[in-house]
Amino acid sequence: MNKLYSLDLNLLLVFDAMLRVGSVSRTAEEMGLTQPSTSNALARLRNFFGDPLFVRSDGAMRPTPLALQMAEPVQEALGQLRRAIEDKRYFDPMTSCRRFSICMNEMGQRVFLPKIVTRFAEIAPGVDLEAMEMTSQLAQAAMPNGDVDLVIGYFSDFGPSFFRQRVTTGHYVAVARKGHPQIDGILTLPAYLSASHISYVPALGNHAALEALLAEEFMKHGVRRRVALRVANSLGIPKIISSTDLIMTVPSVLAHAFCETAPVQVFDLPFDIPHIEIFQYWHARYHHDPANQWLRAQFKSLFPD
Repeated sequence: MNKLYSLDLNLLLVFDAMLRVGSVSRTAEEMGLTQPSTSNALARLRNFFGDPLFVRSDGAMRPTPLALQMAEPVQEALGQLRRAIEDKRYFDPMTSCRRFSICMNEMGQRVFLPKIVTRFAEIAPGVDLEAMEMTSQLAQAAMPNGDVDLVIGYFSDFGPSFFRQRVTTGHYVAVARKGHPQIDGILTLPAYLSASHISYVPALGNHAALEALLAEEFMKHGVRRRVALRVANSLGIPKIISSTDLIMTVPSVLAHAFCETAPVQVFDLPFDIPHIEIFQYWHARYHHDPANQWLRAQFKSLFPD
């Protein structure tokens, strides 16, 4: 049997204190023990190692050669244990060199990443960030083992072992080029129904639900919706909208991002449609993890409702 199993590891704290203070009474005082209890602990250590470990000389308890040999590895091991316990309770973004992995779709990376990266540069300069796309099934499997720290977006319920928190609430809008011939100040229902549309359905997210809502709205008015372009990525969309008469229905956060890169304008939809909610998801294993708590707080503070 491994000898370590038969050693009370609390005795190593007594050993460490004796090394530092060289006195049974002072060791007892430092550790909050009685002097007899400390003497008993020292006797157990001596019995375990088969060595006196500390002998009285010149009015102090001096370490034996074996105790000196053990001193550095024991103190290093205790130091690592203390750091592990302290690090578990506290996360310092200014000194951390941690890498966070966040799952978000292409829209999320376009809308959320710029602000997050800027925030990290200001208050967490050594922290790295990895943004990735994966299906909800893969994200669900990756969160429990820490391969993904956080999922941002709108997904179906991951199950009882997961938490979610609403990051922000938005609404759907229409985006069209400036000077669109069918739009004069406001987007009317006839103009919307008669326009040619861009359908944006990325591989991840809940945009298929929007497509179903739009199909229902067109059906209600007995009009066939013409989708002239279907895309799974929004990268070139602002330029396409600004140079054609196509219009696109997207979440407002994405629409305003389009406005920053091309001469397009945003319009309220001429009919009611449910709002979109963006959530952050994480696994129960990391619910109390200070680093994960800090990461979640950044998203919540940067993108309030």
